[in-house]
Amino acid sequence: MSTDRFSPMETFFDFEWPETITGLERIALTATGNLQRFLSVYFGKPIRVEEIWEIPASGHWSAASPEHPVTKVREVNLLCEGAVVCLCLSTIKMTTPETARLFLEEGVAIGQMYRTLGRVPTFTLTSVGVHQNLSGVEHLARSYSLSTEGFECEIREIFPDRRIFTGECWDRVALNNEGQKKTTTTKDAPTVDVPATSDTAVKVY
Repeated sequence: MSTDRFSPMETFFDFEWPETITGLERIALTATGNLQRFLSVYFGKPIRVEEIWEIPASGHWSAASPEHPVTKVREVNLLCEGAVVCLCLSTIKMTTPETARLFLEEGVAIGQMYRTLGRVPTFTLTSVGVHQNLSGVEHLARSYSLSTEGFECEIREIFPDRRIFTGECWDRVALNNEGQKKTTTTKDAPTVDVPATSDTAVKVY
């Protein structure tokens, strides 16, 4: 579990990182409620939230309170030009009508909630892992929590192909529909468009 220590002249984020994690990956893996913005800056393109599934809210937004929090579980993809750059599974707990209304009624995404509220969330990184799928492609995963008054999240994220942080695969994703072909991935995974001339597809598992 991470610890974030600071003094008037010094700050230190302490975490036991896997040996192969790069500096850029560490920055992405410590995004504190602003991962969508970070990815937009990194790729220089809009990042869109695509909802995959959800468990409906446990109650009406107006009933949210510390004694009776309203909870919701959902999974979303973060997309850049149709390609999945991150899968996010979130459990959200809302304890004020204000935060519940923004999230449930107004549809404000987690990444925008803290900016909308004007608050910096407390961030705790609980785990980071590097894993490999059956095709040998490495992906990154992290688990963390974000909390501020009235709005708490437990989040598990997977970056399906860590090569996006080296540029080794991202340049194969076309910028428009011209000259593209569909690449089919595993059964439940999204389809990613790649240029027709590409010899290696960007796959999401």
